[in-house]
Amino acid sequence: MKNKLTTRFLLSAFTAATLLLSSANIVKAAGEEVVDFSIIQNRTSYEATLDGGKKENLTGKTVIISTNDVHGAIKDFAYVAGLKNKMEERGATVILVDSGDFSTDKDVKKYDKEKSKDAKRSTDKSDGIAAVKIMNAVGYDYACLGNHEFERGEKALTNIINAADFTFVDANINDLKNEKVQSYALTDEKVTPVKIGFFGLLTPEGNVWYDKCGYSVDPTELHNKASETANTLDGAGADVIITLAHLGVENAILDNQHGFIFDKKNGKKIYDKVYANGTRSVDLFAFTGEDDGVHKIDLILDGHSHTTMSDINQKKYPGCNVQSQGIQLQNIGVTVIDNNTKKITDRYLISEEYYSQIGKDPKIEAYIDDVIESVQNGEAIPDYNEDDYAESATTTDDAAVDAVDDTTDATVDDSTDTTVNDTTDTTVDDSTDTTVDDTTDTTLDDTADTTVDDTTDPAVDETTDNPGHGGGHHNHHHRYGHRAA
Repeated sequence: MKNKLTTRFLLSAFTAATLLLSSANIVKAAGEEVVDFSIIQNRTSYEATLDGGKKENLTGKTVIISTNDVHGAIKDFAYVAGLKNKMEERGATVILVDSGDFSTDKDVKKYDKEKSKDAKRSTDKSDGIAAVKIMNAVGYDYACLGNHEFERGEKALTNIINAADFTFVDANINDLKNEKVQSYALTDEKVTPVKIGFFGLLTPEGNVWYDKCGYSVDPTELHNKASETANTLDGAGADVIITLAHLGVENAILDNQHGFIFDKKNGKKIYDKVYANGTRSVDLFAFTGEDDGVHKIDLILDGHSHTTMSDINQKKYPGCNVQSQGIQLQNIGVTVIDNNTKKITDRYLISEEYYSQIGKDPKIEAYIDDVIESVQNGEAIPDYNEDDYAESATTTDDAAVDAVDDTTDATVDDSTDTTVNDTTDTTVDDSTDTTVDDTTDTTLDDTADTTVDDTTDPAVDETTDNPGHGGGHHNHHHRYGHRAA
């Protein structure tokens, strides 16, 4: 069946010029498990977000900003908000999504940042409400529930759901009844002319927690639920279908699952296969028939295994696209959709090492500080009111990439100074300012980077791997070649 698949990849020249990492077969997920699979990281970029770099007009584009497994790194939401601001400034319509496990703290082994501690473990101390309130403030639109949202019991789960201003999409949670939790959702045409269908899938790992809350997830239903929901969205006219999955790609997910059989002789190389009865995100692509709705999924935004991945190997699984941002906002995902063609034209990850160049939203940063203070004092967390933070600085971008916008520079603020006519003032003429000239910046030279060198890996031949991805759901029968035109 997979031999019948046809692929269409669109890669902008801009992105091609800014890809920073080559393909990798071994990916360390947040310093924990090592994933041995045909996973690639060659669509990692950051310059597209910078005012100091080459600006790309995003008018007529819809940008999806994605996160997963935040696990207490709530202070970094200020960067997510900063990225949203930059994309909107360049003309894009922005949709924010999360793929679960946002409501608990976590200490991550072999990860040198202690983001939960930096936020004083406010996520756990508030039973997850701190994270939800901040996500409301940032402007999240859709999320799926992760297994850790269930760990405190039904009351805490209900409080998390009710506190959210965004919509939860979860298609495979049995008996979960809440108007804020739906199997799927379609974007409003007032928001974007592209009709984007989102649906969620939750891992069967965690059924003990689910049972405690009165719900269940049947691993044998996963594929059918995905297929049925994708077909429903297709029938509803979705142009692009995106799965918010909390499934992951760990081998351990396959162990001891009812109705699942696989060849253990493959050992670690089990990641090089997909399984019709498997429950990882990649296993959804084990097609079972011509009318299998999973053919219609344009992109899976995954979580749970804390894996940083921009895709799976397109030579092996053409047209089957999975992206995941690691853990604790190690990366932020970006997906660009053209409003006219209604296709995904670009995708990439932005690594945390470049967040200072994105800049924080100062109002959200100030609100996060207030949330943390409220939690530590045992006080009720206030809702975000933008007017309360109107006096916050207009930008907290790193000085090295600041666009030197003097309109907010306190050192040259002459708004009340009547002694100086600034119309002829040349003291703030930045036309020759070289502080933001990045043309000779060598900090991003990865030519010697061996951490992702696959040249000796015989399992994956990336020489013909095209890193681009063209989504476009309204012509699925053309895209996959499964139906007559």
